[in-house]
Amino acid sequence: MEIVVVSDSHGRIEVLKQIRDRHPDADAYIHCGDSETDEAHLDSFVSVQGNNDTYYDYPQFRVIDLNTEKLLVIHGHQFYMGTRVKEIAQRAKNNHCTMAFFGHTHVFLSTIEDGVLIVNPGSVYMNRDGTPPCYALIHDHEGKWKVERMIVPNVAPSQKKRWF
Repeated sequence: MEIVVVSDSHGRIEVLKQIRDRHPDADAYIHCGDSETDEAHLDSFVSVQGNNDTYYDYPQFRVIDLNTEKLLVIHGHQFYMGTRVKEIAQRAKNNHCTMAFFGHTHVFLSTIEDGVLIVNPGSVYMNRDGTPPCYALIHDHEGKWKVERMIVPNVAPSQKKRWF
């Protein structure tokens, strides 16, 4: 099984198409919010509402059944920075999810918190840590989940300074 997870595209629909074309056989395409576009332009990505999606009617979070897995998708702006990962893991567990995907920070993250795989794919537009725009590719590798950070092709890294 292969899952493509993106976030924070902020209106750059051409990048979503590039990523979709790069992984034509994925089992799921997930957008963690701040697409700033309507569903017709998401090219098969299932999305949630980000803090910049005020003009679009997406749910605040989704629980997706994918084969034997349940996935929580949420933007992440609803949680304080210091407790965000822990609170997302708890929300995932409350919904019987084994994985949780979130965005908002524009910084890639892959960790396990309280038995839940937590992934922030970074931003396909601009990462706040100065790294190139990216997304996550998650696939089953010999019975375990492998998370890969994928660089968005043909997009220059942000020239902004780090936000630390």
